[in-house]
Amino acid sequence: MSLTSDIDLLKRVSFFNDFDNDQLRLLAFGAEMRAYRAKQVIFRQGDLADSGFVITEGQVRMTISANGFDVQSQILGAGSLIGEMALMAETRRSAMATAIEDVRVIQIRRVTFRRVMDEYPELAAIIHDRVAGRLAGLVGDLELVRSKLGDGSEETMSLEEVESFVQRDH
Repeated sequence: MSLTSDIDLLKRVSFFNDFDNDQLRLLAFGAEMRAYRAKQVIFRQGDLADSGFVITEGQVRMTISANGFDVQSQILGAGSLIGEMALMAETRRSAMATAIEDVRVIQIRRVTFRRVMDEYPELAAIIHDRVAGRLAGLVGDLELVRSKLGDGSEETMSLEEVESFVQRDH
């Protein structure tokens, strides 16, 4: 893919909505194109994370495991960003990513993302505010779940209701 087509793809990823063409160009210029074969693991749950991935072609299965069992799975396609938190902070992968079919991705390393943020502090402030708002919403959701699962004196949620609540799109 060319730099121009990478920029065009990044424009369609909602996470990058606040980036202008120059900012996207810097991001795309520092990014790397990667290809994975069907059934190839892109990363494993628990791995150290130093980059995000934008799927350009194909589909990726995201799987969360607990106690040796797959408890949640999601399929993502072209235009999806995987691992956005790794762009901003040192973290571990919360899920395993596996190519369902041949997949191409744009890998954006944290160091590249931070360079763009350093170059454009007003953009960094916008991203900071967006992430802080999402975290505040998550904390509110967790408080609601905690109150529903409380000591039994309040309304309780069934396991299915909790699962549905957790899986809804924020």
